[in-house]
Parts: sequence; structure tokens; C-alpha cells
Amino acid sequence: MRIAIDAMGGDHAPGPVVEGTLLARLLCPAADLVLIGDEPVVREVLAAGSRSMPLPEVVHAPLAISMDEFGPVAIRKKRDASLNVAMRMLAENEVDAVVSAGNTSAIVAAAKYFVGLLPGLRRPALAVPFPTPDGRPVLLDAGAHTHSEALHLAQSAALAHIYLKVSRGIDHPAICLLNVGREPAKGTRTVQRAFALIKRSGLNFIGNREPNDLFDGQADAVICDGFVGNIVMKTYEGFSQGLISSLGARIEQSAASSRAEWNRMFQSFQESYAYQHVGGAPLLGAKKPVVVAHGRSENRAIGSAIQLAYRIVQEATYRKMTEFKFEHDGSLADFKYFSALLILDNFKKKWGFTPK
Repeated sequence: MRIAIDAMGGDHAPGPVVEGTLLARLLCPAADLVLIGDEPVVREVLAAGSRSMPLPEVVHAPLAISMDEFGPVAIRKKRDASLNVAMRMLAENEVDAVVSAGNTSAIVAAAKYFVGLLPGLRRPALAVPFPTPDGRPVLLDAGAHTHSEALHLAQSAALAHIYLKVSRGIDHPAICLLNVGREPAKGTRTVQRAFALIKRSGLNFIGNREPNDLFDGQADAVICDGFVGNIVMKTYEGFSQGLISSLGARIEQSAASSRAEWNRMFQSFQESYAYQHVGGAPLLGAKKPVVVAHGRSENRAIGSAIQLAYRIVQEATYRKMTEFKFEHDGSLADFKYFSALLILDNFKKKWGFTPK
């Protein structure tokens, strides 16, 4: 198994990316990790790191796509950028997965351009596990696209269904739409149409859920557009980091006799709720494994993202998703048909049209 890591992607690259790769080698000893980036710069960082084991392979890519560039344009202008080189290697089966903490719009565009999407899918979506006391429901889209139409949201629901059935063995995952209220008429017109569209499908749709419902353990997947999803995740991460810091400070101030027990409880809490332990999100809908990490990721988060890619390849998750067949011979393309029916129904209601 070979995993390509975009060494030049991220707010602080290449330092944390290279350090995270070295950390991941201890966690994924069976994987060959390949760093893609400006070779002299990457090797300089490697030289300052651990020498306890052979250094990972480095593939030279002289250019980098910055975080503020427009992704679709950048991947065409910078053919030799580290992200493009990594995606080409994935498309040509030289590696089994790509991990990047770089520009999300560029990652999505490169995955679509070089690797391709599942048949019938309009857009991929980032799926982030949302930590709760009862498990980890998947939130998508978490930022692959900031604007979505009803069809995109419905297809994200279908992707969530496939992913959870393939990766977690959940036969009928409960899927909800994130909204400001539970009633079908609540929210934007796009969300209302998505509600109607998903309800027509054979998915286990449990309707709208409000943000305060995310922790009740009722949903296996929460669907929203990337703008909302990204804000939800970053708000949660900021809150959890603040809470973890506050708890850590209180433990330090506690009596020595009780500190050991508090530390054990704190460690368990941190592993469940700190975003660094999640590390990255799979880009669902791409034909081959692509994992997107936070742009601000430090070495531990990068290591976790590589671990996730390792598990995905090991369990053949993307291959199984590509081969997945919906019950009753359904497909992702069926949502286009449902969408057309919905538009036609709305047209009839608006104009009082009755076909002969």
C-alpha cells in the first residue's frame, strides 16, 4: 500500500506535514508513505526529524497551490504543483490514496479532474465524523462546496447512505437534513426542495433536525451544504478546544490524590472530542481515496488523517462504494429523475397545469 501526502498543502506546510508523516509511519508500518513536494525543502525538514528509521520517499513537485488561490484555475495553471502530481499518481495507480491539508477547492477540483466521480454524481462531499456521546454521526458536506442546490443535498444523502452501509455495516442508516426547524416548510427553498426530494427516495430519511439535536444520537448522517457544515464543524472544534483547555487547567489545580483519576478521565474525553484525533475527512464520491485534512493541521492531526487513509484503503471502502448497488435497482442518477419530477410538480401547482 502506498499513500501520497501533499507536503506543500496547508497553512504551515511543509513542517507539520512532514512531521505528521513521520509520526504516521509508526502508526501505519505496513504503508509506504510518499511525500510530494519541493524536494530540497522537504528533505531539509526530514533531516531535522527522526533518524530512527529510513526516511520516506520524496517525489519532486516544484510548485505549490496556496490557500487563497481559486482551486479550479490553480490546478490548470500549476500542472507541476504538489497536489496535481499526487492526484496524477493516484489516477495512474502509482499510489492507493492521497492526503492533503491544502486548498480545499483545489483538492476537490483535482480529484474530479484526475480521478473522476461515481457514475451519476454531480459533486463530491466531505464527510466528517461528528463526535457525540452515543457515536459519531457523519456530517456532510463539511466544506467541499459552499453553495448547493436541492439535487446536491439529495445526492449527499445518498453518498452518506452508501458510505455508512459499506464502512460501518449499517443496513438502513438514519439520515436527516440540518435545518432551523423540524417542519418540512422550514428553512430555505433549497432545503425545502431537498426535503421533498429525499423523502421521495428509498433512503431512511428521518426529516429535519435542528443543531441542538446533533447530540441526541438519532441520526447516523446529517446533511447540509458545505458553507453551513464548515461553520458547524469549526464552531464545534473551537468549543471543544476551549473546553479541553479549561478542563486541563482545572485538573492541574486539583489535589494530587485525585489528579491521576482525573487525568484518566480527561484523556478519554480528549480522545473522543478533540478534532486532532479525527484528523481528516474522506472526499466521498471520488472514485479513489482522497482524505482532506484541516489547513491549520499540526503533526498529530496530519498523522490521524494518514491513519484514516490507511484504514480506508485497507478496508477497500472506495472500491466497495464504486460497486455499490442501491436497493430496488436505484442509483445516484435516479435523484436527477426525482428532481425533474419535483420541478414538474411545482410547475403544475404554480400554473394550474393539468396534462391531457
